[in-house]
Amino acid sequence: MEQNQDKMASLVPFPLHRNARLVRETIDILHKRHGAAADRFWRTTVNRQIGQMQNCGLHDQAVIKDQIEMFAVVVFDALRATAVQQDGDAA
Repeated sequence: MEQNQDKMASLVPFPLHRNARLVRETIDILHKRHGAAADRFWRTTVNRQIGQMQNCGLHDQAVIKDQIEMFAVVVFDALRATAVQQDGDAA
């Protein structure tokens, strides 16, 4: 069996989407901000998390992208769920 010695694994010790505090704080702030302010906050949050991953030694762009995408899914799914609940309460 041939092994590829050129491939390196990337270990993500603290996946973003499982960081409950970060997810909760991000959701809380996005609930309060709208439009350009929400966009700026989101971009700043993403850039900060990318920088922190790189500072911790994670430089594989595909892994970083996956982490950001999973984080975004968790945050935006929670925001959508809250919006649906609020719309249902108004009826």
